[in-house]
Amino acid sequence: MEGSERTTRSGLVRRSKLFVPVNREPFVEKAWTREADCIILDLEDSIASTDKASARKLVKDVIPIVNRGGADIQVRINRAFEEEDLDAVIVEGITAVMIPGSESADGIQRIDRMVTQLEQERGIPKGTIQFDLIIETAQGIINAETITNSSPRIVQINIGQADLSVDMGFSRSLDLTSEQYTYAENRLLYAARAAGVQCCGLGAQNNVDFRDISMSQDRMIETCRHAFRMGYFGSMLVHPGWVRAANEGYAPPQRDLDQARYLKQVLQEAHAEGKGSVSVNGRMYDVADIRYVNYILERADAIAMRERGKTAVIQAMGGVPL
Repeated sequence: MEGSERTTRSGLVRRSKLFVPVNREPFVEKAWTREADCIILDLEDSIASTDKASARKLVKDVIPIVNRGGADIQVRINRAFEEEDLDAVIVEGITAVMIPGSESADGIQRIDRMVTQLEQERGIPKGTIQFDLIIETAQGIINAETITNSSPRIVQINIGQADLSVDMGFSRSLDLTSEQYTYAENRLLYAARAAGVQCCGLGAQNNVDFRDISMSQDRMIETCRHAFRMGYFGSMLVHPGWVRAANEGYAPPQRDLDQARYLKQVLQEAHAEGKGSVSVNGRMYDVADIRYVNYILERADAIAMRERGKTAVIQAMGGVPL
């Protein structure tokens, strides 16, 4: 890929991806205070059909407002108006395009070509704009492997459970969530891992809905932590009440970090003595554990760096999050 190389799985930190309707001024003004890793300026579901044309014209002016907290800025486009939307949003300051309704590699590659042309015309280094995909149909799930490998711009991928439910004829019953989505979530998770792409979402968990803010903060954190342990890196959010839970839940908890640091030390000491494994509290650890330990520590370091970056931007702007 020309431009920046695809970000490593552990290096990219977008735990919380908060949707903000681009034409809702109160939401736009407060977006930077929410502490999200990523703000998704929405041109799709949250925008009325009669307002699509006027909404896309707002993106360029909204970016400097919503990025005051150091968040990455994405724009979710409309597939029915992808050319018009892309023409309006491929500008300096945008990090990624969120592409809903991703069903085929051909469709993603077509958008890649359009973005490449716009980058060239506007003096943006080729390959700068990343892709974040949403798969929302049975066809998309079946094509998950080819979709995730369709463009080096792709860094994250998600399942849109609501639209997938419609496509599959699922009942929207929260106590059936795990049964309905396990296959789709697992297929996408493995496809993403194989392609070096981060998979995002809450996974298949019963009685969980990221639109629901009646859950306690502890329950929200545990929900995100469960998804993190299943291999997910973050989640799309429609309510700011989930942001802090996602930021905490999609990060290694302190007890895991303490154990990882200790295991790394004892394993390194064992290797220095020519031992391939070591017993700690009655459990054996070997070279495979070192790889996992390093992954956890690298992920924690990337998150800490991301938080420092967000804080630095806020301080430079002279602002304090609410």
